[in-house]
Amino acid sequence: MSDVPADISSGATNRKLTLLGYLAVVLALAFAGWNLSSWPARLRYPGEHSDIEGMRLAEMVHLRQGISIYARPTAERFDAAIYGPLYYLLGSRIIDTSRPAYFPLRLVSVLATLGCAAGCGLLAYWLGKNRVAAALAPLLFLSYGFVARLGASARADSLAVLLAFGGFLIAYRGQHSRAILYSIPLMLAAFFYKQQYVAGPIAVALFLLLQRRFRVAAQFVGLMSIGVLVMAGAFQFVVFPGQDFFQHFVTYNMVPFSWPHFVHAGLWFFGLVLLVPLLMGLEFLRVHRNPLLGCYLGCSIFLGLVTVAKIGSDTHYWFECVLILSALVAALVAEKTASDRSPADVMALLAIALFVARFFVPSAPQPDAFAPDRAIQDFLRGRFPPQTRVFTRNAGDVIRAGLDVPISDLDQYLYLVSTGTFSVGEQEAQLRAHRYGAVVLYLDIQSRNNLKVRVAGFPQPWVLAILEGYEETGSLEMPGPEKVYDDDRFHVWVPRSH
Repeated sequence: MSDVPADISSGATNRKLTLLGYLAVVLALAFAGWNLSSWPARLRYPGEHSDIEGMRLAEMVHLRQGISIYARPTAERFDAAIYGPLYYLLGSRIIDTSRPAYFPLRLVSVLATLGCAAGCGLLAYWLGKNRVAAALAPLLFLSYGFVARLGASARADSLAVLLAFGGFLIAYRGQHSRAILYSIPLMLAAFFYKQQYVAGPIAVALFLLLQRRFRVAAQFVGLMSIGVLVMAGAFQFVVFPGQDFFQHFVTYNMVPFSWPHFVHAGLWFFGLVLLVPLLMGLEFLRVHRNPLLGCYLGCSIFLGLVTVAKIGSDTHYWFECVLILSALVAALVAEKTASDRSPADVMALLAIALFVARFFVPSAPQPDAFAPDRAIQDFLRGRFPPQTRVFTRNAGDVIRAGLDVPISDLDQYLYLVSTGTFSVGEQEAQLRAHRYGAVVLYLDIQSRNNLKVRVAGFPQPWVLAILEGYEETGSLEMPGPEKVYDDDRFHVWVPRSH
C-alpha cells in the first residue's frame, strides 16, 4: 500500500496532464511558426508563386480597364474568368492597374487565413470547452504546409473558405432552431467567391433531413436555391449585362477526370497527410456524437475526393477538410491530456500528424528569385510599348510589365480547343497575321522533338507559325517559383521584319 496521500498523488497527475496539454500547444506552435516564417518572403516576392496567380491578376486588370471578362470567347480575346465574380470584383478594386501587383491580393489571403484559424479555435472551444483546445486548433491548421502556401497567395481559396466556414459556425450555433437559416448569406457569398466550397450547405441540408426536420430542411434548401438564382441572375443581367457569365461560372469548370491528379492530390495526399488526423477526429466523434459536424466532415471528404480528380486540381481542395479536422483533433488532444486515459498515445499521434502536415509543399521564394524577376520586368518594359499584345502562358509577368494579354489563361484556351469551342487554326491565323507584338514562352520551341512542348499540349501549327513569323529576341533566366522544369527560361519572340 502506497504511503503517498491520494490527494497529493492526484495533484501530481493533474499537473503532469496539464503540462502535456501545454506541450501539445508548444509543439504545434513550433510547426505553425515554421510554416508562417515563409510568409514574409511569399508576400515580398513580386513574381507569381504559380501560374494561377498571374492568370487571375490579368483578368482583374482587364475588368478594371472595362474589358468584358465574361464575354463570349473569341480567338481575338479570351478571359477564362472561371472563379466566382465576387473574387474578381474585389480584386479589381484593390489593385493598381498602372502597376499591377500581387501584394494586395496576398494580404487579403493572409487575413482570411488567420480568420479561418480563429474560427477553427472557436469551434474547438465549443467542442472541448477547454482553452488548450482553443489554442491548439488554429496552430494545427496553420501547421499544414499547403495552408501556409495558399494562405499567402493571390488565389481565391482563403477568403472563400473563411466565408463558407463562417456560415457553418452560424449554422452550428443555431442548429437546434430556425436560426440555422442565418448561415445562408455567408454560404452564398462563399459560393460566388469560389464555387468549390459547398460542403457546408450540403451538410446542413443532410443534417436536417437526418433529424427529420423536413420543414426547416425545405426552408433551408429553398432559400439557398432562391439565393443562388437571384445572385446568378443579378450577375448575368445587371452586373455583367450582355455577357456569358453562366458559361464561365459553370461550364468552363466542368473539366474532365484525371487519374494522375486523383492518385497524387487525392488518394496519396489523403492517405499520407490526412489519415492520422481523420482517425483522431473520428475517435472524438465516436465518443461525442455530433451529427452536424459529422455531416460536414463527411461532405468535405467526399467533395475533396471527387473534385481533386479534375484536371488542374491540387491539394487546396482539402482546405475545408483540414479546417474541420484541426478542430476535432485539438478537442481530442485537450480531452485526453486533461484525463489519464492514454495521453501518451494521443501525443504520439499528434506528433505524427504535425510531421506529415508539411509534405507536398514547395519552398518559399528564395533570395535569388528576386533578381531574375526584376530582369524580366525591366526587359519587357524597356523593349515594348505599353499595352503591346502578347501571346503567352506567363500572363502575370506580362501584365505586371504594363503589356496586354488577350488570352489570360492559355491552358483553359487549349482545353476549349480540345472540346471544339475553338480550332487550332483560329489562333494559328492570329499568329501568322502578327496580331501579337510579342510571344513569351517558357518552352524552347526551337528544339526538335521537344518533349516539354508536347507535354504542354502546345499545337504544332502554333509552333510553326511562331518559328516562321517571329524571331527570338531574348532568353532570360526564369525565377525559381515559376519554373515547371529546372532548365526553363523566359523566351521572348517578336515579329520578323519583312
